[in-house]
Parts: sequence; structure tokens; C-alpha cells
Amino acid sequence: MERLSQRSPRPILAMNPILVTGIAILAASAGLRAQSPAFLFNTSSTETTLSGSGGTVLQTLRPNEVAHVSFSPCPVISAEKWAPRTCYDTMAGDADLNGTYSNPALFGSIDALCDFPNPVLGCPNPRSVYFSPSQPLNTNVSGTPGLRPGDTGRIVRMGTLDGQVEYFLRAEDLQSALGMPTSPILVDVDAIAADPGYGIFVSLDGSHAVSTVCGLTSVQDGDVLLIPASAITWTWDLRVQSVLPGQAVMVYTEAQMDAMVANAGIFDRFGNCVTQVIDVEALDIDYSGPVNAQVPCTGIVHFVPTLIFSAETLTGAGLCSTDLNGTIYVGGCGRIGNACGTPIPTLGTQMGLQPPSGTLGVASWVSALTGTWAMRYVIEPQQHVVNSPSTVSMDVWSPSAAAVVFVTIAPPVVAPSFTLWNCTFPDVYVVPPIWWTPVPAGFSSFTSPTVIAPIKLVWQGAAIVNGNLELSTPATVDVN
Repeated sequence: MERLSQRSPRPILAMNPILVTGIAILAASAGLRAQSPAFLFNTSSTETTLSGSGGTVLQTLRPNEVAHVSFSPCPVISAEKWAPRTCYDTMAGDADLNGTYSNPALFGSIDALCDFPNPVLGCPNPRSVYFSPSQPLNTNVSGTPGLRPGDTGRIVRMGTLDGQVEYFLRAEDLQSALGMPTSPILVDVDAIAADPGYGIFVSLDGSHAVSTVCGLTSVQDGDVLLIPASAITWTWDLRVQSVLPGQAVMVYTEAQMDAMVANAGIFDRFGNCVTQVIDVEALDIDYSGPVNAQVPCTGIVHFVPTLIFSAETLTGAGLCSTDLNGTIYVGGCGRIGNACGTPIPTLGTQMGLQPPSGTLGVASWVSALTGTWAMRYVIEPQQHVVNSPSTVSMDVWSPSAAAVVFVTIAPPVVAPSFTLWNCTFPDVYVVPPIWWTPVPAGFSSFTSPTVIAPIKLVWQGAAIVNGNLELSTPATVDVN
């Protein structure tokens, strides 16, 4: 593959007005991300926030939850919980019909994240950000095919039905783009990044025989592929409607990714220099970096932006960049990883995580990543399942002192919601409320009155932030 330029222009495509509008919105989002750098991400193992999150349960970050880190103010930053597992429990409902909303193993873990802003949903929130699970979401609420490891989608309300799945990229379309049969589903998305001008970048788990524009080949789990924008038909709200079969191209082989991580000269959690990726685990587009024009076997130019990436070997939650054939990614507060030859390994503090010690980094690699300018307003129960009679204790992080948390009774299978188009979370679950309590700004805890009988309770906060009404992520407690 020939590289024509280190700084080629961003691709300009002839598109319909809806798509042009969507791309303008995405371009604006890219600018905001560059001005106020922040990430949504999750970790491969259970980790703890660097701040301790006020001693609340919000300090624990699990592989099936999403954290937010903003690189301001430097140098003291902390990752904080953005989408607790209980939020996904509430949105998905009792998907396995076992009698409880709470499911600690819900979709296993999150393998990939993609914040792809569109003209309708606006602010990134747990309803709008796409993800790919490591295990299928049970289909008793959503219906088949559900959200599978080869899909990238989100849990939404469709019409009056909550707990439904909306797809950004279906596994069938991904396999079609790779020149594979669309059935059975074999692919498992490990990393994804997308832009309507470039297309969709993916890395897969495992090895697969594929037939791309360059012919038959084997795709490895350290490769990065591109479904070009020219091969994608978008829906009006910028989801993949269809793809042209066999049009995916290889932009970086696993050997090239190995060379880039070696060139970066980054320590892992133990202070070992990383020399291979083994498996690419996360991708995001760095809009501040150069754009390469690559020419594969077809002679058609494909524009490839600078990519931020994580790998299975980058323990200590380090991040690298494809810029200059491999560098340690530089975030708003400095390098996201310590360089080989320095006295300290990559600890995780650069992503706002609490390391075990000053000489040993966190066990996790970054297993999903997407740049964002998202707001945060979260609640989580201290215990997700309690036996009656019992009180319920909740932990909260509120962006405002003008805040209240409400509770209402949830049906046995899935809680209903309706839309208010708020930024932090767009849907209301707590109507009609049966009890409420004010909460202060920042981290806090409260305890409800005694619940005397088995019941399902859904909780959600409301706050006035800069003159706007904002809603927290929802949370559900099973009272047996």
C-alpha cells in the first residue's frame, strides 16, 4: 500500500443534504473535542477512580460500565463513572426474565464504544453512544436478533417500547463488507471508530478468512480495517443502512501495529517496553493529527486520519497514536503512558485510575474508547438487590446544588420512559414519583424510608444546570 501524503485534506464527498447536515454537526463535534479533550472509556478489569469518588460506590469502574475522563484541570484528573451498569440494567429491563433487573454479568463487558453525534440526539449520553458487547444481550425484551458481539448498537425506546436495540453497524453488514457470508455471525468487534467522511475503522477479535477489494486474505485481531465511506449508505440519522459487499480495505496490519507500538516506546504496568499489540482493543480518531492518503491494490485513494489506539499489551491504561508511525498519545495533561527509560511504569493515573502502588500500574488496558464532550449526572444504589423490609441507600454525583432524586414503582420486566431531550440523559423514568429527596452538588449519599414489601423501584435525579433541566442516569433496585 502506497502512502501519498502525510497531510492530505479531509475527504469531501458528494452527499445528500441530510448527510451534509450530519457531517457539519460531526465536524462541529470534532472541534469541540479538540477544544475540550475528554474520553469515554472502559477498562478490561475492575478498577477504582483516582479521586475515590467521595467514598461512594461510584468509585468502582467495571468492564460493563463506562467512565468519563476530562483532562482539565491539570495535573490532577480523575476518571469518574458516567454510565453505571444499573443504567444499562434499567434501559434493557429484565432481559433474561429471571425476575430481577439487576444483572452483574449484563452483556459480559463493553468491547467497543462509538460516539457518533447526529442531528437528533445531540449531547452524548447513554442512550446515544453506541457500544459492542462481549456477550449477547438476552432478547426477551428487545426481541431477536438483539445486540451481539459483532454488532455495534445502543439500547433505546422505539415508539412505546423500551428496551429495544438500535444498530449503528449490524454484524451482517460488517461481514458483508469483509466479503464474508452474512450468516452465520462469526465476527466480534473489538474496536471501532467512525466518521461519515472517512468511513468506519474496525478491529476484530480472532482471525477470519475474508475477501476484500484486494482479494482473499486472513484478518488478524491486531489488524485495523476500513469500510470506506464510498461503500456505505447511511440512514437519515447517520447509521449504516447498507454496505457494498467486499469493499473493506486493510489500513494497518498487525505487523504494522506491532511496529507502531514498539516505535512509541511505551512502558506497560510493570515497566516493560511494549513491542507488540497482540490484539487491538480500542480505536478513536485524533482530529488534531495528520491525515494520510493510502492507495491499496485498487488504486483508489482512501484517507486515513491519525488513530488513537489501545492494545491488550498496554496495561496501565496506556494509549498510543499512529502519528509518525507510532507515538505515545498526548492528551490534555501530557502523555497517556510513560516512556521507556523513565523511572516509573505506566500507572493508570494518566487516565484517572488509582494504581495499586507507585511502582505498579493498573491491570487494565483501555478496552473501549471514544472522544467526547459529554456531561455527567449519575446515581447508583449501594446494593442493587435487597430483601424487604429494608431501606435503600443510593450514591449520587450531581452537577448542581439545585437537584432532587425521585423514585417510582417499576413494572416487573421493563420500566417505561418518555423523552424530554435533556443533555445528560434524554428520557424520564420516574413518573409518577412516590418519594423524593434533595441532594447537594458533587458526591453524596441518602437512604430511603423502609420498603415493606417486594417491589421494583426505579430512581432518577433531576437538576437545574446553567438554567436547563437535566436528568441523571436511571437506576433500578430489586426489593425481594
